Amino acid sequence: MAETLQARVGDRTFTLTRDGDALTLNGEPLDARLTRLDAHTVSLVIDGKPQTVALEDDGPGRTIATVNGKRIPVQIKTETDLLLERFGMEAGAGATDREIRAPMPGLVLRVLVEPGETVEEGQGVVVLEAMKMENELKAPMAGTIAAVHAESGAAVGKNDLLIEFGE
Repeated sequence: MAETLQARVGDRTFTLTRDGDALTLNGEPLDARLTRLDAHTVSLVIDGKPQTVALEDDGPGRTIATVNGKRIPVQIKTETDLLLERFGMEAGAGATDREIRAPMPGLVLRVLVEPGETVEEGQGVVVLEAMKMENELKAPMAGTIAAVHAESGAAVGKNDLLIEFGE
């Protein structure tokens, strides 16, 4: 299954799609290999030239990429972000900071957390299927899960409450 992300560096936007071992950049085949080295570092070989790229989170949708010692701010949109944008929605629209609501109608495939569990910001909490695509909804903050209102196999509507965080 192909994975797409969009990266904005300065005033330039790049769309990178990975389908198995094949990579395309802005729809054009790319002679490149991308290998994850650890949770925050990838090895990127483009046209036979290897580079190590370290990524660090700089807030929602913002990342700092360090390439050859140079820090580059990057805005990243995942497949889920792009899908929501296409439908004119924002992730978490209508939700408070302590809630995760369904950003679109769909089917809950998996609930990844349970009440009382401690999660980190950005950790996956629910996998929602919408339009035959799996979308992992992530915790907007670090905290403790107070309540889980979603269950695997259940249909949900837009803005249905899925997860609540404790105080």
